[in-house]
Amino acid sequence: MTSEGTSLDQMDGRVAGSRSQLFDLVVKTTGLTVLTLGVYSFWARTRVRRWLWSALRVGGTPFEYVGQPLEKLMGFVVAAVIVAVYLGLVTMVLIFASLNIWGSPGPGTAASFALLLPVYWFAQYRGMRYLLNHTRWRGISFSMAPGAWRYAGLAMLWTTLSILSLGLLWPVRTQRLWRFRAERSFYGDDHFRLGLRARNLFAPFLPAWVGAISCGLLAYAGLQDGGEGLLAILAFAVPATGIAWVHWRVASYERLVSSLGFAGAVSLAVRVRTGRVIGIHIGGWITVGIVLIILSIALTVGFGAALGSQLERLDAETLTSSDPWIFLVVGLLVYLTFFLGRGALRLVFVTYPLIKHIGSSLHLRGAAEVNAVRAGKTHHMADADGFANLFDLGSGI
Repeated sequence: MTSEGTSLDQMDGRVAGSRSQLFDLVVKTTGLTVLTLGVYSFWARTRVRRWLWSALRVGGTPFEYVGQPLEKLMGFVVAAVIVAVYLGLVTMVLIFASLNIWGSPGPGTAASFALLLPVYWFAQYRGMRYLLNHTRWRGISFSMAPGAWRYAGLAMLWTTLSILSLGLLWPVRTQRLWRFRAERSFYGDDHFRLGLRARNLFAPFLPAWVGAISCGLLAYAGLQDGGEGLLAILAFAVPATGIAWVHWRVASYERLVSSLGFAGAVSLAVRVRTGRVIGIHIGGWITVGIVLIILSIALTVGFGAALGSQLERLDAETLTSSDPWIFLVVGLLVYLTFFLGRGALRLVFVTYPLIKHIGSSLHLRGAAEVNAVRAGKTHHMADADGFANLFDLGSGI
């Protein structure tokens, strides 16, 4: 070994830092976000990403996140205006046409929701592109070339084909989207490549697909005949299918990441265990639920104690004469506290353990070739990841 996590031909991944350090950070940033009614969320997201990026190290070298909070704020505002105008105009036109053709707004409303999907995939690609464009390792930047609308069109095409094939083409859809992103992703002056073919994803997918089709048939037969035996089988089949689906997600992720390469002979490898992923989710969400219950009880008791004798003075006239902005602000604070607190706890007890599990199993082979990589083009995004934030994509890791 030549240095921490590095040999002549391999660099190993490691996740530094502790969950307690991350917990302290998200408590501070979440509190400031609540007190500023959400405005601080762009600064909070930046601070959390910088901590997580620096915690992930390959060959002993940490990643760097160089995104700025102000560009996130401006990007979110611009994206919100564009999406609001787009959805408003499209929805009005479709509902008006639906009323004139069918005499009902139903078809127009359904069509407007369907047209939201391309915007979602557009935002997904731009969110990933923003994260890559603002990530560095060993002083060299990652980047992703433009292509959000082409990505949305590709996702729409393969989603439609997957639906028409009753889901059987879903592995092909997964491989095509990964390949599209990989071919447009760069580390320095060298782009990534995806060596895995779609047929290699069918083996882990078929159990989940067979389980889903079987559950659908059992549910239909049980509803038609009212057979309690079929419904009892269904009660066992649904959880089994859920586990099979999780295994498909884990196995496909492992195979796809392990087939990525760049800079000639450099390749990646990860080892992700389905049981461990399920355990992290179950244990993490139970912990999140317990903490939220304790927090809710503490806030209720504290609020009641703070009011104290003031409760006796409250009557209907006092409530109706109070400034409505007070109730709006209090309601918004409660809303932000619960949902932002839930997101912060999920990050600490679910997302971070998943990152640690995957990052610790990461290996980069052909390490000597990494030194040959040179700095490439940088792709600045004027609207940052504003579109992704509208769908809660940019806030994810």
